[in-house]
Amino acid sequence: MTQATPMTPATNSIRRFVLEMRGFSDAEKNMLASTFRLTGRREMSYVEPTEGESRTDIYLINADNPEALNELLKRDIGAPNAHSPAVVIGRVPVETPWPFVAKPIHWMRLFENLDGEMQRALRERSARNSANENWDGATLRRSSDQKNTLSQYVIEKPARETVLVVDDSATVRAFMRIKLSPFQFDVDFAETGEQAVEKAIAKAAADKPYNCIFLDIMMPGIDGYEVCKQIKSNSNTKQSAVVMLTSKSSIIDKLRANWSGCDAFLSKPVGEDDLLATIAKFLPSARESRKD
Repeated sequence: MTQATPMTPATNSIRRFVLEMRGFSDAEKNMLASTFRLTGRREMSYVEPTEGESRTDIYLINADNPEALNELLKRDIGAPNAHSPAVVIGRVPVETPWPFVAKPIHWMRLFENLDGEMQRALRERSARNSANENWDGATLRRSSDQKNTLSQYVIEKPARETVLVVDDSATVRAFMRIKLSPFQFDVDFAETGEQAVEKAIAKAAADKPYNCIFLDIMMPGIDGYEVCKQIKSNSNTKQSAVVMLTSKSSIIDKLRANWSGCDAFLSKPVGEDDLLATIAKFLPSARESRKD
């Protein structure tokens, strides 16, 4: 059977791939997995294997772990190959057949490398199936993959969620829109504290509370501390995560932010990687996993 040629999914769908992490501690895996949840909002999504799931589409290898690096280079069954490739991350560059991403991780660079390797793998799988229609999948991939077309990877996109960016700086607002839009977030804006409270209440009244509110501390009108207090003291808006944005990063500033009820604190200028890692914590899937 000839498998379909890799294709771009419909606009309301994404492609889901199983990513296996090797050579990481449990704490590292949890940190990586939380940020990988963001890929569930992209056209190519990467998820950890679930119980009983034997297929691995792509591997993430920790080059700082000698055992994981040795396994990568053995090329045994179950190791990365042209049909199930790998991306390697580490503090010191290493020579492997696979792309290397340096630590500390730049998330967008990592996502782009995973996408590139996975697209090449899909082309290899299509070519393999075209060349050998009787291949049973036993050596490199589970045989059930041979019986399924590419549609097995296509899943429905999650519902779009809305975040609110509260900052009187047009530069900050533009930065946040550019960095959040690729992950299918609708981004609203407010320039004052009063506007922020009004928008948060209106959104909650429409039964569509903000998933996350990025809140500058120093603004015209009421400051961010007071805005956060009002949002967190309102039963309709308190479920929205509040992330403080400020150029003030002293212990006193962080304590005041915590006392106001904020969920996280980011220093300006906000780094892209810190932004993505922070918002990943407040996706619905992340919140549900913390309840379990």
